[in-house]
Amino acid sequence: MRAIVLCLTLAAFVGACENSADPLIGFPGGGGGAITQVQATGNWSFSVRKTTTLACSGGSLADGQVLTAHIDVLSDGSVTSSTSSWQNPPPVTVRPLSGLVRLSDGFTDLVFFASTGNTASGMELRGTMSAAGSFTGTMTDPAPGLSPVFSVGGCEYSTTGTKTS
Repeated sequence: MRAIVLCLTLAAFVGACENSADPLIGFPGGGGGAITQVQATGNWSFSVRKTTTLACSGGSLADGQVLTAHIDVLSDGSVTSSTSSWQNPPPVTVRPLSGLVRLSDGFTDLVFFASTGNTASGMELRGTMSAAGSFTGTMTDPAPGLSPVFSVGGCEYSTTGTKTS
């Protein structure tokens, strides 16, 4: 009994100290690490892969589809919606985006709107941006409270990204 109590106590102490970007199994960490405004601002490419969480019926993005974005981040982490945008190549339609990048740990929450005139439809991109220029997270179409951009019945995508410039 004493050995079990000792092991549980040790596990609790280790878990309380864990705050790396790559946490120990079972002990959630503190995030992806700090990122600067300059590291977050720029051109990004995001690749999506459907998950099985939602039905992904009618009009969803194809696995491997790449969305490109220009993200302007202010010193408080908010995204400047007037100069930030995204595209779904090959069409060259430039669409607005807004959101935030929490600079203390890289947590990112962006909304990719359907068009300038239609901010009632949008997709939410949530995850972690790293100082090294990578992103890992999830895109959901539609974003909570909005209508879908592509998917009729809702779709969720595992998303990876890279800062291109």
